[in-house]
Amino acid sequence: MKFSSFMPKRKRNLVAQHILFWLISIILFTVVLIYTRGDFNFYSITLQMAASILITTIFLAISVYINLLWLIPSFFNRRKFLLFFILELANILLFIFCNYFITYVFEGGSHPNFLTEFIAEFILVLLFLIVSTLLKVMRDSITLQDVELRMKEVEKQKIEAELRALKAQVNPHFFFNTLNSLYSLSLDKSDKAPELILKLSDLMRYVIYESKDDQVPIGKQLDFLQSYVYLERLRADENLQVDFVVQGIHLDLKIAPLLYIAFIENAFKHGSKDKKNDPYIRIVFNLENTDCVIFSIENKVEGYHEHNAGGGFGLSNVKKRLELLYPGRHELKIVQSPTLYRVELTILVR
Repeated sequence: MKFSSFMPKRKRNLVAQHILFWLISIILFTVVLIYTRGDFNFYSITLQMAASILITTIFLAISVYINLLWLIPSFFNRRKFLLFFILELANILLFIFCNYFITYVFEGGSHPNFLTEFIAEFILVLLFLIVSTLLKVMRDSITLQDVELRMKEVEKQKIEAELRALKAQVNPHFFFNTLNSLYSLSLDKSDKAPELILKLSDLMRYVIYESKDDQVPIGKQLDFLQSYVYLERLRADENLQVDFVVQGIHLDLKIAPLLYIAFIENAFKHGSKDKKNDPYIRIVFNLENTDCVIFSIENKVEGYHEHNAGGGFGLSNVKKRLELLYPGRHELKIVQSPTLYRVELTILVR
């Protein structure tokens, strides 16, 4: 059986990192020992000295892993700082005393005085604890960043899938309403039907081809909306007054497609019913700023319509899209009275 068959790659990499760390530690520890003990050199290392170095490294490893696997997770991470520092001090003292007496035996009682050795070993174990803790923090930080990136990527894919689903709902809903208009005109054998078909063809071209992009210049969207308004006016009552106003010149501002059509559909659906009291629909796009698009639409209503407040299918759809596309970057206000319905939508595009 291969080693890789029972240990995952990630754990194998982790084990290899730990082994490499301790091999480097043994080499550095040996080099430091040579330079701090005068004429001591590699050739004077005996089996006893090698065993002493290995034992010191083992005790260091025990102290380090007590810190990493028990003290930090169980006390420091749980904010039990006083208990953590008391146990950490005990961990350090345990290493010093155990290592001092074991190496004393291996080196034949040739240790320097206890105080000197105590200070040296205190600095040694403290250094290893600090370095190992910093390495763990760095590794955990990198791991956390990787997890966050994966979560963000999953969330992004989820949002994109939801947006595609919402956009897919817009097309049949829009064409369903437009085909109803065409059907009404064909029943009346209206001369407006051919012109309506031509405009509908232009609208279909925009919805099918140009609105596939995530962002579309507001200028193209205005052409689409003006064609739709023209189409709706063909079948509307002659008393209905429709104003479509564009303020400003920043037609290159890019914004998500098919956001405004639901509000205009809703205005024609309810604003054209009041045929007695001078019905009107006023649409305004303010493009005077370089970082936002301000849209408003206002229409008279024949009476209070409860379903207007809820927004219906189209408005609920566009609200969801706004929350996904422009979180914290849009403001939607809907004002309703028994005779008036007004929507104001501001979107920060940069």
